[in-house]
Amino acid sequence: MRPIVQKLPRQEFKSFVSITLSTPLFETPWHRHVENEVLYIQEGFGTAIIGDFVGEFSTGDLFYIGSNVPHWFRKAHKDLFCSVVVIQFDQRIFGHTFLKMPELAEVRKLIKLNQGMAVDYSSQPELVKKIQQLVTTEGFEHIGILLHALHTIGTKTQNTTLTNEPIDSFDSKGIIDEVLEYTFNHFHQNIKVDEVAAMAKMSTSNFRRFFKLNTKKSYSGFLKEIRIAHACKLLKDKNVFISQIFHECGYRNITNFNRQFKEVKGITPSAYRAEIYRS
Repeated sequence: MRPIVQKLPRQEFKSFVSITLSTPLFETPWHRHVENEVLYIQEGFGTAIIGDFVGEFSTGDLFYIGSNVPHWFRKAHKDLFCSVVVIQFDQRIFGHTFLKMPELAEVRKLIKLNQGMAVDYSSQPELVKKIQQLVTTEGFEHIGILLHALHTIGTKTQNTTLTNEPIDSFDSKGIIDEVLEYTFNHFHQNIKVDEVAAMAKMSTSNFRRFFKLNTKKSYSGFLKEIRIAHACKLLKDKNVFISQIFHECGYRNITNFNRQFKEVKGITPSAYRAEIYRS
């Protein structure tokens, strides 16, 4: 899976990127970059793919993405407006010795962690304000707020690691990006692996190996996660019956839907819905 190597423009007199991106600039293909990244979703919701993780994102979510971890945030539907604060920094801006200071041990550990994480900042509500301030600050305050934010993420928040295996094999022809796009547009239909393989101009066996090598998961497993992520969105609306939802997610019968939902989420769709309305 060769994600494009993204390079956002850095403002003059700033050592790292700190900008707000809104629709249509929010929409980017599967990509990666050497810079570490902090993403705060100001508005919008949809599906996030970070390394080998597939899940949801929504307004208020905060993510930390390590160097060269590929990712893609796709909004729920084409007419939705999305906005995100993007902080990107190359760890080399700190030089060879600065991060070795004992006072920065936790910041150093965070920066060296090449994984994707969801950050629960509920105990540190000021963190988001600091991240948003980075868009407009300059000079000493700019670098100072970054270090403060990284220290807070590394020591004072509850972080959930989203990625498992690192993805170090990349498709140079952009085939995976086409496959992801096709899957998002057709997951509600009866997708067959051999049809997707033909679209990628590969035999089915070669495509299975190719997809597994470059995403750390099978295509059928990826398709299942996309369908279940969509089901989770629909389950939040108590006026939509589960008997309707499994059809809209590409399943032919409710038994298979219940089984696959439980494989991904650990509970049945009805139990998942009950948890939502109990909280």
